[in-house]
Amino acid sequence: MVDELLDAAAMLAGEASRNPSCGRRAVSTAYYAVFHALSDLATGCLLPGVSNEAEDYVRIYRSLDHGPLKNAFIQAPLKDNPRLRPIGGLIAHLQSERVRADYLPADPLLFPHSQVLDLVLQASQIVQELRALTDDDRRKLAVCLLFRTRKD
Repeated sequence: MVDELLDAAAMLAGEASRNPSCGRRAVSTAYYAVFHALSDLATGCLLPGVSNEAEDYVRIYRSLDHGPLKNAFIQAPLKDNPRLRPIGGLIAHLQSERVRADYLPADPLLFPHSQVLDLVLQASQIVQELRALTDDDRRKLAVCLLFRTRKD
């Protein structure tokens, strides 16, 4: 689904110069491609080889949440990892732009075409970087995204 969402975002981005609503949808779709890539990564790490139709698989896949996702990257150990920190910055930026795309009032100047194209490209790059992570980094990312650190 991730690649299909990236393709859809690219297609929408191509229409954004003529239709600003397509630009907004492209930004939102690009973010959701990254979000699903993270869900895939986390589930694959914790339940390798398990069918995506299995109840446990679906439960973990659906456990990723937008708020904690952003916060996880600004806390240790992710903020201290030189491979994960830059990915987190890109994801946080894309997430903020997705919120703007989905919730701000209609404005044809909200996302210039060049910005839409850039955000879709960033989403593709994030997905490539996630897929290239080592097993250790994938596992660390999955655990940090899905489980909160207790403070006591």
